[in-house]
Amino acid sequence: MRIYVLSRRKLILTVLFLFTVGGFLAITQHSLTIPSLVRAPGTYYMANTQEKVVALTFDDGPDPIDTPDVLDILKDKRVRATFFVLGKAAESNPHLLKRLAKEGHEIGNHSFNHDYQQRHLVEDMNKTDQVVFTATGNHTYFYRPPGGFVSKNQLETTKKNRHVVALWSVDSKDWRNPGVKQIVDNVMGDVFPGAIILLHDGGEKRSQTVKALGPIIDNLRAHGYRLATLSELRTLDSDLK
Repeated sequence: MRIYVLSRRKLILTVLFLFTVGGFLAITQHSLTIPSLVRAPGTYYMANTQEKVVALTFDDGPDPIDTPDVLDILKDKRVRATFFVLGKAAESNPHLLKRLAKEGHEIGNHSFNHDYQQRHLVEDMNKTDQVVFTATGNHTYFYRPPGGFVSKNQLETTKKNRHVVALWSVDSKDWRNPGVKQIVDNVMGDVFPGAIILLHDGGEKRSQTVKALGPIIDNLRAHGYRLATLSELRTLDSDLK
């Protein structure tokens, strides 16, 4: 079974949720390796705003091969993004964490080992936060569960751990490596004011993402969009004012 909520236009439809025995609010078609497209109550996946502002977010890094190329493009385009880092990858690449912070990007928490079941949720979240703090002096605020999977209990636990669960509303599907043009089309076909866009800079080879990033930014700007970090996007959210 596959559930789609792909754009603000379609968010007027009733969002369907399927609960498993474990209480999961997000599922996918084949396995836990495919990002969920379901918006779970109590998570943050878009800003309620009429301003044409969106947030680029990157998961699964930092990666010593692809993250530097992503950062070079963002620097050249003068764009700040939000990076949901894996603690294990971050621990191995503290220089990239420092570069992220130095160049004005926001660092989010994506667990330590990308455990979909999140069996050690708080421990792994705190380990990743400590890695980020050691390298940058900053704590993480947003938490993105691996695959977008989060149960009611995990959501409450995350909130008690002073993190906001952040999902997404536009999936580039770059995790499929569908081709550069398709990645660009996936973003541009579903983008809307206040959208949170899902991309990846780690996990496996992301050369297609790297090649698609410049055209994505150029196309967004050509359509009148401004790009911001997730925290900046939230300041525009009328539901939070």
